[in-house]
Amino acid sequence: MSVLPTFTTLGKGHTVLMLHGIGGGRSIWSDASSGTALAVAGLGCRAVAVDLPGYGDSIGAGEPTLAHMVSTVVDLLDHLAPRRVALLGHSMGGILYGLMPPHPAIDRVVTLGSGSGYTQHLAKPLRYSMGFFWNVMVPVSVRMNGYFAGRRLRAVGDLPRGVVGQWRRWCKHPDFIVSEGDHVREAYARVKTPITVVMVADDGLASREGVRAVHSHYTQADLRWVTLKPRELGVKAIGHFHFFHPKAGPRVWSVSLPWLGA
Repeated sequence: MSVLPTFTTLGKGHTVLMLHGIGGGRSIWSDASSGTALAVAGLGCRAVAVDLPGYGDSIGAGEPTLAHMVSTVVDLLDHLAPRRVALLGHSMGGILYGLMPPHPAIDRVVTLGSGSGYTQHLAKPLRYSMGFFWNVMVPVSVRMNGYFAGRRLRAVGDLPRGVVGQWRRWCKHPDFIVSEGDHVREAYARVKTPITVVMVADDGLASREGVRAVHSHYTQADLRWVTLKPRELGVKAIGHFHFFHPKAGPRVWSVSLPWLGA
């Protein structure tokens, strides 16, 4: 078993395993400025927010490659030994699920803003700046620092050289993560767990096209599509991150109960 990632647990009930995106950490769910984990616990669930390897307090849990993240999530589930799990993954956290081996406790999955990073799949106007990001910012930062200093640049987060190189390769291919090889395509195709695919109408990172592109590889899973529209929920914006913001979050959390099976 690998070193377990750091995690926070709130509440009682069936487990909701909360996986963050590439630029996040468990704090996006569980710190005072979010309140998401507390709200999920209030729905009658056991909210488990995780720092994936290389993030937050799991810096020492190994390099943040997707393969290692998957193995540590599986080890954490084995450690927690829950009877039922709803996996709630934001952005990269939702993409990870397609790489996981089947786990008997996971009976439903919710992906939130989990879209392809391929340039033509990104929301406008972001797609027009990605050439500069991948061809100038990333190589220069890696050359100067030995890693991508994303925090300093206020772009994504700090990433090791190998990891940002891997993401750069995926983002230049229409199949995104599946371009890694047939083993990834086959892993996605094996998934049979029901997935609620949550898109946000004003998400400036994960476009509808990008989200559909990623989930098209789940050829055997039952997909339920949900689009959150800020105006219908009575908030000004949700975007890629305001799901976690206390100003917008409570309106969104109130409709998430059926997704999580609480």
